[in-house]
Amino acid sequence: MLRPLRTLLPLTALCLGLSACSLLLEFDEEGQPCDDHDQCLPGYTCVDDKCVSDGTPTSDAGVDAGTGGDAGAGTDAGS
Repeated sequence: MLRPLRTLLPLTALCLGLSACSLLLEFDEEGQPCDDHDQCLPGYTCVDDKCVSDGTPTSDAGVDAGTGGDAGAGTDAGS
């Protein structure tokens, strides 16, 4: 009786894990309904209760860390 349960539990966990990885790989905000306050993600505007692109480019690169210069010739923190 316990043997089928022991094989079913790992199989169920594997199926749930694999399905969770593929839920929103290609999320497109265009055409999604607006929230309760008629707001959408940055770069989108609420028109007729649907989010449409407002034409401004959006970036997910984050804040620029600098100009790419050398960190200097200081000593290594591990030394």
